[in-house]
Amino acid sequence: MKSSFSIIYPAIILISLLGFNDNSFSWSLIDIFDNRSVRDNKIEKNSETSTRTDYTFFIPPLSNKTLFEAINDLSICRRDDVRKFIYQYMTKGRRFLIGAIRRSILYHDIIAKIFNNNKNIPKDISLLPLLESGFNPYAVSRSNAVGLWQFLRMTSTLLGLKTDIWVDERRDIEKSTIAAIRHLKNLYKNFKSWELALAAYNGGAGHVKRAMQRSRAGDLWELIKSGVLKKETEEYVPRMAALLVIYKNQQLFNIKDEIFPSSIAETENIVLKYPVNINDVLRLSGVPISTIKRYNPELKRNRTPPYYLNYSIRLPVDAKERLKSNRKKLYKFKFSRVKRHTVKKGECIIKIARRYKTKAKMIIILNDIKKPSLIRPGQRLYIPI
Repeated sequence: MKSSFSIIYPAIILISLLGFNDNSFSWSLIDIFDNRSVRDNKIEKNSETSTRTDYTFFIPPLSNKTLFEAINDLSICRRDDVRKFIYQYMTKGRRFLIGAIRRSILYHDIIAKIFNNNKNIPKDISLLPLLESGFNPYAVSRSNAVGLWQFLRMTSTLLGLKTDIWVDERRDIEKSTIAAIRHLKNLYKNFKSWELALAAYNGGAGHVKRAMQRSRAGDLWELIKSGVLKKETEEYVPRMAALLVIYKNQQLFNIKDEIFPSSIAETENIVLKYPVNINDVLRLSGVPISTIKRYNPELKRNRTPPYYLNYSIRLPVDAKERLKSNRKKLYKFKFSRVKRHTVKKGECIIKIARRYKTKAKMIIILNDIKKPSLIRPGQRLYIPI
């Protein structure tokens, strides 16, 4: 943790801008977030606001505000559990925090645009990947949840995300975000509360409903006090709130200078008329493989999926014209559609190619087959027609 002096002064400036009177300055952020009950992790579940009111009296009132209103005016900091997690993320969780904010600079603008095109969902939920994955699309949890939004395979399939040997769309920046919005809106319809919808996003709708029935709680904060939620779900919204408070007040928490992202290019979606080899995209566009993987983390192999015509990949804007001028080299094979074939006993690539009146070489390249002689019964191949 930085010295209290380096944090106090930006805080005083912020409080001044918010219109608090000068008598409020007999405190420091260290006092607010570093009291003994926080350090020793002994906050009482039944305490909604700080028992040490001398440290929180200057914070705006919390009553009758939505979660995101309370985050934006800092009144959420009246909650002990939120202050506890702010302290944790600023100390032992600092490395995770800084890494997550750095990565968010790569992806959040893309995600925010999708949220802006979706009505009736709070825009601040676009920052949920801070908590879910640290804005790492390659993140995998202990329960095998994957991607920025940490979808389990069963949930992602119900939401229309494809997972196979070619792609894992749970890692796709845009498709996974669209699925997350759809899922969260469905949860909100069930619970009529974004706090409860977020808890259900973590713990499952069934768990939250059963907990509410057992506790007879009317909102998330009552539900947390009841102690009937799983620990991870109980902590989920307070952790999210803590991360958003820090993210939105980086100068206040003296971390602004630590946020230096890798080079960021302006990107756009480029539609590829036919399946292509990523090495050809690299060679003809001049875009580094690290950049291709950074913005297209859903690709699991060195080719775009063979069953997709007009597949969209995200690349720096200046790559579009280079690929367009080299399209003859990029599209080595052209076809109008793709048919799926399951290999039968006794079949070989040449026999299959004859059956569909196509070239064996096209089948081999399109399916990224390393050893054509070793295809096996039951194997699925995509045949260009």
